[in-house]
Amino acid sequence: MLTAAVGHAAPPVDAAREPFGDWVGTLKTDAGTCPDQISSTLQVSRTSVVFTPGDSALVLRGAHHPDGSVHAELVLPDRNHKPLPMVFEGHPDGASFAGVFGTPTCRAHVTLTRPAP
Repeated sequence: MLTAAVGHAAPPVDAAREPFGDWVGTLKTDAGTCPDQISSTLQVSRTSVVFTPGDSALVLRGAHHPDGSVHAELVLPDRNHKPLPMVFEGHPDGASFAGVFGTPTCRAHVTLTRPAP
């Protein structure tokens, strides 16, 4: 009986129906210089969203909207004391989240999936 169950993994969960939890993926640079050498993490809860580009110390915070989309941002001062915005926008796409990360010097896209158990 055990052999019948082996190899039958559960189908991926639809991100639009089950968005809460952790999602990971590697940024793919479209323009500029982006943190694309290390995985990034998106954490979605009922009340908030956290995105860490390149799993760095930078933490973008935001909201999970009723339509399923997510928005997170962080604004820090640059060397000239001017605002340096960092923004992540994402939406469910099947069993993953599709997103775009941008700063004045970086534009990247990412597909985020559930981490392996």
